[in-house]
Amino acid sequence: MKKVFPCGHRGRGQHCHRCAQEAAADRKKVEERAEERADKVAWEASFAADPIDLRDLPDRALVRKARQILAAIAGGEDYTRFRGKRLSLDRGVISVPLGQRYRLLFRDGEGGLRPIACMSHETYNGSLRPGMGS
Repeated sequence: MKKVFPCGHRGRGQHCHRCAQEAAADRKKVEERAEERADKVAWEASFAADPIDLRDLPDRALVRKARQILAAIAGGEDYTRFRGKRLSLDRGVISVPLGQRYRLLFRDGEGGLRPIACMSHETYNGSLRPGMGS
C-alpha cells in the first residue's frame, strides 16, 4: 500500500526515494562546481609563471602550445623548428605562428631569444607591416 511522505510524494517504503535521488544529484552538482572552480583558480594561477602574458589566447590548447614553444626556445631549440621567421622590417624580431590566428614574437639579442609578445594575426599584420606604425 502506498503512503504519502512528508514531502508530498507517494510511494512504498520508509522514506521518499525520489527526494533522496534528487538530493544525491544536487550534492554531485555542488562537488562538480567546486572542482571546476578549483581547476579555474589553478589555471589562472599558472599564468604567473609565463614570461609574457598569454591570457588573451582564446583556448587552453593554444596556451599549452605557446608554453611548449616558449620552453623549447628558452631551452635552446632553434625557432625554425616551429616555422619561425625573421621579420623583413626588423630582422631582430622573430615571429613564430601559433596556429593560423596567433603569433609569438621574440627579440634576438646577446643572451639569445627573448619573448616580447603574443598577439593575434590581425594585430601582428596591422602593427608590423612596412609603412605602418611599429
